Amino acid sequence: MDQHLDKKIDEAMQSLDGIEKASPRPFFFTRLEARMQREKSRWEVISSFVAKPIVAFACICLIIMINVAVILSSANSKNLTDQQNSEQATADEYNSLSAPLYEFVNSTP
Repeated sequence: MDQHLDKKIDEAMQSLDGIEKASPRPFFFTRLEARMQREKSRWEVISSFVAKPIVAFACICLIIMINVAVILSSANSKNLTDQQNSEQATADEYNSLSAPLYEFVNSTP
């Protein structure tokens, strides 16, 4: 059993004999330095800023807050409209109870 294990270890070690150090393609570092020193355009700067997770999260929160504000304001305006309608109905009822101008009240005792 130990000989079988030793044999597997030796095979693994021998497979590593032909390995050489990895090297980049020619002019890799020159191209890398040129890309790093290249000036970014406005659109690249804007897109890199917007692509940050904190900016995206802040925009989503802002949109949600605006939606909530619109929903709440529409609910308040609906309540205000209902209140105005009820006040108008009360005023109409009051007007219907009052005597019209063309009906004269007998003023003599």
